[in-house]
This record gives sequence, C-alpha cells and structure tokens, in this order.
Amino acid sequence: MKIRVEHGAYEENELVLHCKELDDECLSVLALLRERSAKLVAFKDGETHVLRPDDVCYAESVDGKTFLYTADTVLESGQSLAALQEKYEGLGFIRIGKSQLVNLYHVGSLKSLPNSRIEITLKNGERLVASRHYVQNLKEKLGLLE
Repeated sequence: MKIRVEHGAYEENELVLHCKELDDECLSVLALLRERSAKLVAFKDGETHVLRPDDVCYAESVDGKTFLYTADTVLESGQSLAALQEKYEGLGFIRIGKSQLVNLYHVGSLKSLPNSRIEITLKNGERLVASRHYVQNLKEKLGLLE
C-alpha cells in the first residue's frame, strides 16, 4: 500500500482512500478512521460526557438502563445494547450475554469455564463471563476458530 500525504492551504481536511479492491488492508484503515471519529454520548451526575468508543471496556443493561464502563468510571447511555452493538460492532463491540457487550480491544485473557462458558479478563483486571450462546461468535471475532 502506498501512502501519500499532501498538505497546503485547503479549506478543510479530507481523506481519500483509492483502492483497487476493498480488501482487508483497506477495511482495516477504514475501521481505524471510523474509530477515531466516532463519538458516544453518555451521562453521569447530571453532566453529558462525550467518549470515544475505544474508551468503553464493556456495556451492560440493568433494569432497562444501559451503562458504559470505562477504565475508571461508569456512565449511563441513552442507547440500548442492540443499538450500541449495531453502531459499534465494527469497532470491537460484540455481545457476550443477553445483557452485556464487550469491547474486544480491552480483552486481556480468556479462560474456559464449565458449561461451555468463557471467563473474560479485561486489561484493567475486571472479569466478565461470556454465556455459551455467544462463545462461538467471541471465538470467531478473536480468530480462535480454525
């Protein structure tokens, strides 16, 4: 892949990706660009916070409310888990249970549990459990299946 950067007195920044075919390399570049420009709005203590999706370690639905967990705080989202999954799946958000999503970029390690479940230890030390219904997809996304 050739990379060319031009700078000058342009009205605004613009990125153009010329590709012979939309292969994995181009898709990775696009995902990185989307990740850096995507924003999530969340709430805590009457304040509105704007986050990048990669700041979120995982999301959980409790009593009809959706919470976003970062490395150091918990915020409430106005979006459902399904909406978060749909919007940010390309940025690493996948379902691991009926009421949880995890950001794959925050996964540190995995451990098999009884009943085909997997314990996920995040890089910050927090632990989650992927239910057996979602384990196959988790393994696929992490490239653990042959």
